[in-house]
Amino acid sequence: FGGVAIMLYHVKDGQVEFLFQHRSKFLKGNPDTWDVSAGGHVNLNEPIIDAAVRETREEIGVEIEKNKLEFAIFYPKGNRFVFLYFYNWTDREDEFTFDDQEVEEVKWIKHSELKNFLPNLKKILLNDKKFLFSLDEWNEKALNGNL
Repeated sequence: FGGVAIMLYHVKDGQVEFLFQHRSKFLKGNPDTWDVSAGGHVNLNEPIIDAAVRETREEIGVEIEKNKLEFAIFYPKGNRFVFLYFYNWTDREDEFTFDDQEVEEVKWIKHSELKNFLPNLKKILLNDKKFLFSLDEWNEKALNGNL
């Protein structure tokens, strides 16, 4: 059916930073690459927003509030749909944990440094123009207070 992708962001020292996760080298799919903050499949009969909350808890060990998820875009990706959400992490502590061995680490990347970081992303993200456009769009919105 579909998947969810969640990008945590915060504004720090007047700049927007996005949180990326480094996938474990032991994973079958896209090992040892960088990915969105959290994401995964939507289970059968599971509301998409609940899947976003669940995947964030499972992958990086934090609870997010579904009413604070900011919908960005949904689009076809192969034979399924991806729903991209952003979540404002400004003023929250970085208390990330990786209990399921899927994620090795997380890293905040400044929007201004994305161009240099992009080659580290898994190929499907690197080639995803809609995802890259959404990062630029969210940067502008966050800096202009339009969120």
